[in-house]
Amino acid sequence: MILKAFLIIFGCVFLGEIFIALTGLSLPPSVIGLIILFGALQAGVVKLETVQSLAKTLLDYLVLMVVPACISIMQYLDIIRSDLGVLIGATAISTLLVLIVTGKSYEWLRHAQKARHQGRTNQRGNS
Repeated sequence: MILKAFLIIFGCVFLGEIFIALTGLSLPPSVIGLIILFGALQAGVVKLETVQSLAKTLLDYLVLMVVPACISIMQYLDIIRSDLGVLIGATAISTLLVLIVTGKSYEWLRHAQKARHQGRTNQRGNS
């Protein structure tokens, strides 16, 4: 069961690699692989039970996968130090933008949901 899950997950990542090679997009192949896996799960081509146990195991050890990337960043501390103000500013602005857009999106969706619910209630009352 675990081997099948590995084959499915890494098969999707491999398809992402092929897609990136053919299109020349500047996206990480793993992201495309995740999108392919998501599509396969949504379409019912891959059953959730097949990959769920492996996904939980991988998430348990996610920290071990992030540590090498963090160590690699240490090699570029001089570049980071010289542009620290720009990095902090960009991070702060992007965080604020994400918070504002998320909040406004929620307000808009909630308002639309309430309006739709009131429309249904009015239709029932008129019947």
